[in-house]
Amino acid sequence: MNLNRSPDAWQLASLSMLALVMILALVSDLRERRIPNPLVLLALGAGVFFNITGPQATADGAGLFTATPGALGLSGAVLGALAGLALFLPLYLVQATGAGDVKLMAGIGSFTGAGAALNIALFILLAGGVLALVRMLWAGNSRRVMANVAMALRQMLPGLAGTFNIAAHSADRMPYGVAMAAGLLAYGMWIFSGRNPIVMF
Repeated sequence: MNLNRSPDAWQLASLSMLALVMILALVSDLRERRIPNPLVLLALGAGVFFNITGPQATADGAGLFTATPGALGLSGAVLGALAGLALFLPLYLVQATGAGDVKLMAGIGSFTGAGAALNIALFILLAGGVLALVRMLWAGNSRRVMANVAMALRQMLPGLAGTFNIAAHSADRMPYGVAMAAGLLAYGMWIFSGRNPIVMF
């Protein structure tokens, strides 16, 4: 189903919707330290909707974050959502992010497709690392943070009991929605300034 929008109009509408979702998620994460499920469902539904109703991609690698925009269809949206989920699920399993962050990454993937989701995840992780470092230096709690990192890594080694609990040992945990918004924005600026994705498919 094509609503007869031009590729540029489709891209603008899709990016605007994705930006709205990210702003709402950021506000919720800052205020309540959570990203609500209805917002995640909105992201997933909107990503699928835009990818099945937009002008279909005419070039390999086309999608939302490209100079040749085009919708990826239902399969592209679903694969993107699954990729986003798979990329962030390990972070949730080691308690580095919350469940809402993982589901929101799936929502982002439903807009962008699998290839862009991987690149966006890399930018988000980089943004998260930079923001965490700045926050750690600002708060002056580097020793506690390093001790927590060592404890978290130790529990992943075979034969060692896991004793790290992020809720109990957190050194003023940053809402990860900040890193997600910053990473997504940075990736958009990277692509629309004429650079290629970091990982090409």
